[in-house]
Amino acid sequence: MRRVLFLFLGLFIWQLGACAQVTRVDYRETIETPADAHPAPIMFSHYKLDLPMGEHVGVISAGSRFCGWPHEPVSRNYMRDALDGESLRDAFNDTLEAQGYDVVGNRDVMFDLEEDLMRGEFKVSARITKVELNACEQEPGVLLWLLTSRSGVEGEIFMAVDWTVYDILEKKVVYRTRSEGFGKRSIPNEEGLSLLAADAFEMAAHNLGADETFYRLVVTGKRPEKEAPEPVPGADRPRQFDPREDVTLPAVPLSAMPFEKQADYIRKAALMIQTGIGHGSGFFISREGHILTNRHVVGTAQHVRVTIPDYPETLVAEVLRSDTRRDAALLRLKEVPADLVIPVLPLRREWPGVSETVFAVGAPTRAILQNTVTRGIVSAHRKEFIGSRRQNRIQADVETHGGNSGGPLLDANGNIVAICVEGYDEGGLNMFIPIDEALRDLDIAVAGDAPAADKPMRLVQ
Repeated sequence: MRRVLFLFLGLFIWQLGACAQVTRVDYRETIETPADAHPAPIMFSHYKLDLPMGEHVGVISAGSRFCGWPHEPVSRNYMRDALDGESLRDAFNDTLEAQGYDVVGNRDVMFDLEEDLMRGEFKVSARITKVELNACEQEPGVLLWLLTSRSGVEGEIFMAVDWTVYDILEKKVVYRTRSEGFGKRSIPNEEGLSLLAADAFEMAAHNLGADETFYRLVVTGKRPEKEAPEPVPGADRPRQFDPREDVTLPAVPLSAMPFEKQADYIRKAALMIQTGIGHGSGFFISREGHILTNRHVVGTAQHVRVTIPDYPETLVAEVLRSDTRRDAALLRLKEVPADLVIPVLPLRREWPGVSETVFAVGAPTRAILQNTVTRGIVSAHRKEFIGSRRQNRIQADVETHGGNSGGPLLDANGNIVAICVEGYDEGGLNMFIPIDEALRDLDIAVAGDAPAADKPMRLVQ
């Protein structure tokens, strides 16, 4: 009997030693927020589980009140099933709010949630980059009945979270940091693994709130001394062109020919621009291969694919520079084939009048619909349009869809007056960037213009 007892005790100690080791961290000291402070409204955007494929993040055992045998390795897929987005959001919101931050989108807001979300000035996203787990899953049985009346998961977890803070008003990332969290539960629960993950995430969120740089940014408005650059895939690839190259367009006389009589020629000036995740539209502004489109069409890409009507090959363009606030970008073909005819349309730089007829050309919704023409009228002039962060916009009821973004808006004589930028489900609420303002903010000159004052350019890095 004694031998059996010693054997059982030895096996128990060996199994305890075989359990995975979990890093333990604690809550950082909270930074006191003055009662008269007015923190900028923040909102939790989303989370992502970013663990290497095939990596084991810990172990889980079953069938015993203790860390028993056998130990099963836990993969990232197991953790992905355990993470509950709503619980993580609630953990973030409750924790930051308890620290004195102004958090929008809280679950306590039962009505007018959309209006509350509109207050947000900073979005915060979370990337879970490391997990250490040591858990036991209790199962019904004789031994379980003798030692506990509960079934489910208990254990410990460590989590490292990379946070990104995005300024909604400036449309750029302003801060990145990392914090860590730890969770422990000694009582089994059917949702124990999800609860453990939420506990660790809650501590990591608290430690974000206790980060001095984050606090100064949100509560006092003090920006980090060095703003966080937006990661750009392939940013180290050599460039063919200087992003700051001078671009001066010839002064092309305005057209007086009706759109219908030159529709085929106009359609060839509109392009389809493709990235790894979708497509948009654009148009030529020079015979050297310069192209205008939206910044949100090219995103952080350094090179994009360009499909030209009636041309058999897909070409590559380099993103020279972009203006995030204006949502405009300047591209240039890396090579202009000798047999490529580039139509360059006149640019009408004064706003078309309300009720004027206008045409949009682009690739709405799907790539196979490239060079679709739609017709409408100018519905309104929107000065400092709040929906676009106080940007001037031309409103027209010409029908557009997602793939039209970056395409040209033309007047009744085929002169380009604006760039398609925003479309809404409601009729008559399609917005366009005035062409003159896009040229100015991308530092594009037109022959005969007075020299523009020097200004900082928001370039694609």
